[in-house]
Amino acid sequence: YKIRQMEEDAKKKEEITQMKFRFFTNVSHELRTPLTLIISPLETMMRTATGKQQEQLGMMHRNAVNLLNLVNQLLDFRKMEMAGMNLNPTEMDIVSTVKTVVGGFSMISEKKQVQLLFDSAFDRLEMSFDEDKMSKVVTNLLSNAFKFTPKGGRIMVSLELSKNAPDTLQMKVADTGVGISDKDKAHIFDSFYQAKHKGLDNQSTGSGIGLSLVHDFVEMHKGTVKVVDNEGGGTVFVIEIPIMHVEKTTEEKVVQA
Repeated sequence: YKIRQMEEDAKKKEEITQMKFRFFTNVSHELRTPLTLIISPLETMMRTATGKQQEQLGMMHRNAVNLLNLVNQLLDFRKMEMAGMNLNPTEMDIVSTVKTVVGGFSMISEKKQVQLLFDSAFDRLEMSFDEDKMSKVVTNLLSNAFKFTPKGGRIMVSLELSKNAPDTLQMKVADTGVGISDKDKAHIFDSFYQAKHKGLDNQSTGSGIGLSLVHDFVEMHKGTVKVVDNEGGGTVFVIEIPIMHVEKTTEEKVVQA
């Protein structure tokens, strides 16, 4: 009887969870269209605005884009939970991709007075990867780093070859923020898990979806992600992805020849 009762409770819990998912997914779909319609005219206005108006429009635009990114994260998570997502790898320069994402955080860096640095052991690295998903990985890790790094802190994104495997790319996102406890490290990539951070004015850590997506997207690239303490305080997210290449088609080989 107890076993049957536990099974029924688990079934009801799963049904409630799925109802929540459907609700948030439907709301997210409804939010995405008006957000897009808000962002488009804002970008048009920013091209002609000057002075204080330009600054205010820029702030509105950044917040609208951040909200749209959160909505897209929720939809990505739901898609992953329901049917999984496909990897769409292309052969391109990952250094340029990561550097572009980092550059997109320059205004946040100035506003929060947090130093943002990018360092790569090589100027270019051609490899096969899904640009959209890897961009989201870097975006989520940087968003997380800025959230918990106080004024005067530093965030560093670095690229190099793994010392343990020369055919593996290692990317680190290191911050001098409040850090993550050992207890939270064990669950930080779990869906909807929210770590507790002492000493922060705002204890809210977001939806708990971003780092879960980071883990899933890295795994889709047959890679690994882990979190360790930063020497001197803070956190380092370490991602390792095997350097693979898309097999050229016969037509591409003929054109190159």
